[in-house]
Amino acid sequence: ATVRNKIQTKNLIIRETIIGKQTLTPVAMVYMDGITNIDLVNEVKERLDKIDIEGITSVGFIEEYIIERKYSPFPQVISTERPDKFCANILEGRIGIIIGGYPVSYIIPATLAQFFQAPEDYGQNYINGSFIRILRYVLLFITLLLPAIYIVLVQFNQGMIPSELAISIASTEEGVPFPSFIQVIFMVLAFEVLQEAGIRLPRITGQIVPIVGALIVGDAAVKASMISPIVVIIIAATAVASYTMPNDDVRLALRVWRLLVIILSSILGLIGLSIGIILFLHHLCRIETFGIPYLSPFAGIDREELKDTLIRLPLSWYKKRPPTLKSANKRRQK
Repeated sequence: ATVRNKIQTKNLIIRETIIGKQTLTPVAMVYMDGITNIDLVNEVKERLDKIDIEGITSVGFIEEYIIERKYSPFPQVISTERPDKFCANILEGRIGIIIGGYPVSYIIPATLAQFFQAPEDYGQNYINGSFIRILRYVLLFITLLLPAIYIVLVQFNQGMIPSELAISIASTEEGVPFPSFIQVIFMVLAFEVLQEAGIRLPRITGQIVPIVGALIVGDAAVKASMISPIVVIIIAATAVASYTMPNDDVRLALRVWRLLVIILSSILGLIGLSIGIILFLHHLCRIETFGIPYLSPFAGIDREELKDTLIRLPLSWYKKRPPTLKSANKRRQK
């Protein structure tokens, strides 16, 4: 009803199917007739029809059955509870999936760039929105690589650190019995445990636990000379940077890759860091969602799509829909 209220044209198509032998859960495909690529519609319908299970008890069941790269931690569909975001993507030529009885809907196909966009970007001046988007991409690399870079510089390539900074770091490490990579891994794992604890606790308490717990644990570890203060600063900066990601699934995937890059860097130094970055990019390059490269438009460098990726240009500049969607009606506005 909410979608119908926002998109009142007769071209809005809602095609329903029943999934689950026991639960008989209604699942609806939502798309725009005359805009959405019909081949994409048929592909999504075929994948939904192939689902043969006892019942749908979580929205994740649908996602796991329709995605291609099932062993990737990165999300391959966009999940949202916001009708405005859902409708905006439908008008762009994508397909929405609404699952009966659940507040979360899906949007497909998805690319990595979409997970760094937020509806708030379009509710403010495009210059401010562009600044925030660029900041998100910078923070992506900070949350992924900052701990690993610290390990590489302190343990393997001390010569790359300015002399005054090296002396300062060495003074904070004095009296700490553990090497830097052990300190970093300990703090990363401790913060992950605190985050998980915060999720399981009641909402009001759970929001406080990761922050207060990290401060208490970090302060106690520093006073006990188990962790150097600089490591606490590095992990705190990494954690804050991760919270700027608009999508929770992307943040979780980055946490997994961050730990992998830390381990490689602690074993092989700069070579390990390079291998971690190469594996990360290789993994993203191999993902396709319904025939669309996951790194689109960066993979193809399409000028039309680049208008709404790293930066957000004025809305009047978006004359056409994203070329990668191969929409039946490519023109968005005159």
